[in-house]
Amino acid sequence: MSGPYPHVVVYDGVCLLCNRLIKYLLKKDRQQLLMFSTYQGLPDVISKKGLQFPMEESISYYRKGVWWQQSNAILLIYKDIHGAFHWSQIAWIFPRVARDFIYRIISKNRYRWFGKHESCLLPEPSIRARFIG
Repeated sequence: MSGPYPHVVVYDGVCLLCNRLIKYLLKKDRQQLLMFSTYQGLPDVISKKGLQFPMEESISYYRKGVWWQQSNAILLIYKDIHGAFHWSQIAWIFPRVARDFIYRIISKNRYRWFGKHESCLLPEPSIRARFIG
């Protein structure tokens, strides 16, 4: 059961790279399928059962009651907003272990390479309804 939030992207609210991804998703998600939450502010109403990795280490995607993380999360988010025939979906042909290895390198270096905010950014009033927590 996915409850009131069937598609939630959970991200690191202080990470500049993560915030850029969220801005991109907000722009491209024309159907407004996705909701967003920082892992720092994720409400307890969303079960964390099924998470394999700590949220601070991965973009997490709560999709229809199931948690997806690392490269699978990114690919499913792109599939849900762009469709199954988007160019990004070709990455599914690569083994998950290889995709996640690259994902973890970027994740571990994201603050050094892209920067970090001192605190989580607040969403603009025009998009605030898309954020929970």
